[in-house]
Amino acid sequence: MENSVAGYYGSHFFKEQSGGSFEAASVIVPLILRLFKVNSVVDVGCGVGGWLHEFATNGVSDYLGIDGDYVPRDQLRIPSERFKPMDLRAITDVGRKFDLACSLEVAEHLPESSANEFVSALVDAAPVVLFSAAVKGQGGRNHLNEQWQSYWAKHFSSHRYVAFDCVRPQIYRDRRILPWYRQNPLVYCREGYYPEGYSPVTSTFDLDRVLPDYFEYKLQEVTEGKSAAIALRHLRGNLGVLAKAVRRRSGF
Repeated sequence: MENSVAGYYGSHFFKEQSGGSFEAASVIVPLILRLFKVNSVVDVGCGVGGWLHEFATNGVSDYLGIDGDYVPRDQLRIPSERFKPMDLRAITDVGRKFDLACSLEVAEHLPESSANEFVSALVDAAPVVLFSAAVKGQGGRNHLNEQWQSYWAKHFSSHRYVAFDCVRPQIYRDRRILPWYRQNPLVYCREGYYPEGYSPVTSTFDLDRVLPDYFEYKLQEVTEGKSAAIALRHLRGNLGVLAKAVRRRSGF
């Protein structure tokens, strides 16, 4: 995701995106730290490092952020030496092992042909993966591979990582957090690292979720779009009638 798409992810993109990301991180990171023993973390698709900044604020001092070379260094919320530029479309190895790997609202920006390698890189990096990606119809800038949560669960399952729904129930109605950070995140774990008190989630019914308030927002968006299209057709029709009347009066 370098030169060909760097224009999508310039300074303005990260300024727009970072605020909502920081707010979500401030709520979700403490939840994760209560559920798992995390002394080291890698964020794949870290942007300007908001999530890692929150982990550091909560006492995790060993961390690394990975993203494309297009990330503006002057916006980083982490030390520049903790940032490693890599092409996320072809990532195979982050370089070392961590307690936790994160990837939040990133995978949808990669082509579907990269999905297998991307998930492989995450599970190779850590036994626990906090993962969130845009669902079908969510919409967003340069979304190339929007998929339901069950799609990603199958990819993780091929590596013997199972899904745990230990974040969404705790933040589902917290409107401080942007909708996609409330409806999409799951934690995938290797055997021996399961969170205490939770059972694996395997059924599509339990995995695939859309927030009611976000569904209503998207429905309104579609309805307003259709209304605008109908109004435009009427306007074009009326303009056509008016043009004919003008031509008749002008003798053309």
